[in-house]
Amino acid sequence: MQRGSTDNSYIVKGADKTALLDLPDKSFASVFAGAIDCGAVDYIVLGHLSPKRVDALATVLDARPADAPAVEVWCSNPAAQGLRARLRTIKTGEELPLGGARRLKFTTAPTPRWPDTVATFDPQSGILFTSKLFSAHVATKTTGADEDATDVGLGFDEFGGDWRYFFDCMLAPMARPAARALTTLAPYPAKMSAIAPLHGPVVRSARNELVREYREWVAAQVKSADDFSVAVIYASAYGNTSAMAQAIARGITKAGVAVEMLNCELSTNEEIEALIKKTDGFCIGAPTLGGHMPTPVSNALGVIVKESTREFPAGVFGSFGWSGEAVDLMEARLKDGGFDFAFSPIRCKFKPTQETLQICEESGTDLAQSVKKIRRKKQSDKTKQVSAGSSFGQSDTAAAVGRIVGSLCAVTAKKDDAQSAMLASWVSQASFNPPALTVAVAKERAVESFLLKGSNFNLNVLQAGNEKDTMKALLKPFQPGENRFGDMEVEISERNGCAIVTEALSYLECEVTERMECGDHWVVLATVREGKLLKEEGLTAIHHRKTGTSY
Repeated sequence: MQRGSTDNSYIVKGADKTALLDLPDKSFASVFAGAIDCGAVDYIVLGHLSPKRVDALATVLDARPADAPAVEVWCSNPAAQGLRARLRTIKTGEELPLGGARRLKFTTAPTPRWPDTVATFDPQSGILFTSKLFSAHVATKTTGADEDATDVGLGFDEFGGDWRYFFDCMLAPMARPAARALTTLAPYPAKMSAIAPLHGPVVRSARNELVREYREWVAAQVKSADDFSVAVIYASAYGNTSAMAQAIARGITKAGVAVEMLNCELSTNEEIEALIKKTDGFCIGAPTLGGHMPTPVSNALGVIVKESTREFPAGVFGSFGWSGEAVDLMEARLKDGGFDFAFSPIRCKFKPTQETLQICEESGTDLAQSVKKIRRKKQSDKTKQVSAGSSFGQSDTAAAVGRIVGSLCAVTAKKDDAQSAMLASWVSQASFNPPALTVAVAKERAVESFLLKGSNFNLNVLQAGNEKDTMKALLKPFQPGENRFGDMEVEISERNGCAIVTEALSYLECEVTERMECGDHWVVLATVREGKLLKEEGLTAIHHRKTGTSY
């Protein structure tokens, strides 16, 4: 969340009644309750409920005067199961009258990650309150429902990358349920004046474009899943294993492979069997509860061992508070069943750190690469192309593109407690004032998620004749979470915390200002904040190629 985020709540007033839509995280509960008139609230509508928001609900209820009439809580059935209060379970098509002509219309839009999701439509204002859907983790000064956060040159140009990144991380791994959720909301776009999500800006002028883009993103993921995909099956007690599953799924999608996520606590054995039969690899995660894996996970393993093809790669992961036996039990059962693992078991004590999530993401990429390798091997006879009579390789075009040269550089980046690096040669200066540059980053590279808008990184320009050690260090295969720097001599910048390669010719401290999707790469535009020449003498190392189809 390089650009911050918001927890959004909304108050809708009718002639007689007032509804409060959604609640913030518990860390904002006291401030939130003091900022609104809790006693004036007649209904609380929960578009999404997590354990961290239960405290906010209790705080709002406690802040109501003793003589205030009882407040009624409206939520989906999954959310109702987690509460002990006066509840009204929402069903699609139900309406909540607020007096006069004002009423709220509800539509349930569940996904595996958020089975309790409810969208709320206010016909009088035309605002569609979408909970997690259409959210973005970005904080702006104009996120209120009475302000237009997408006007005055903002909109998709400003927030498009944030909306896309939220989708890629949270919804791409569950594209089919997301498609169903969009279908349930299909009647609203023609009537709505704004989209009011749980996180990020309220969308007015860009609302139709955002809905259209969502449909295209979902359709692309579903199409990819129809080709080949990886199953991420999990159960989660406190959200920690779920966060790990989400990071693994992100790594899989980065590598160009679709993900099918399934919460086995909410699924039948028949659904698990159908998923395993149509996917090309899988991983399974579980918390440790009382020294054991949850029963739904044990049942899912039974289905997997019975139905899955042994040539497909696998993986296991999980969180724990004390002992962590669940991961060992899952690993042993799959090993005994004859499965091979694409990555080492991932264990996380309590809440995953950024470093742990990075290990999960990189493990997901490794799993996807294993699936792609098996797929390529199967299709080798069909796709094999033999070059004949040309020294240009695959084509004259590829050879011509290969003559484009680039500076050899080491990109180093930091995110919380995690560091990453890569060797880059697709680097170019973009402007004089302010000084800016572009770097092309393959989507499956581990460092890609470190280079979001607002992130900092260092570009270390390598010296001709002194570049081989750095190249060797950065080109070797890495295990997930492995130190990218190895034996390289580096220092840490006091300004941005990113590594400086001391053997480089120079280094530039940069801030990402834009990202553009270009096929299988992201082109990152960055402003140079600081720079230093480390060696007065010497030339930049240049990368020469003979084909434009590889590095």
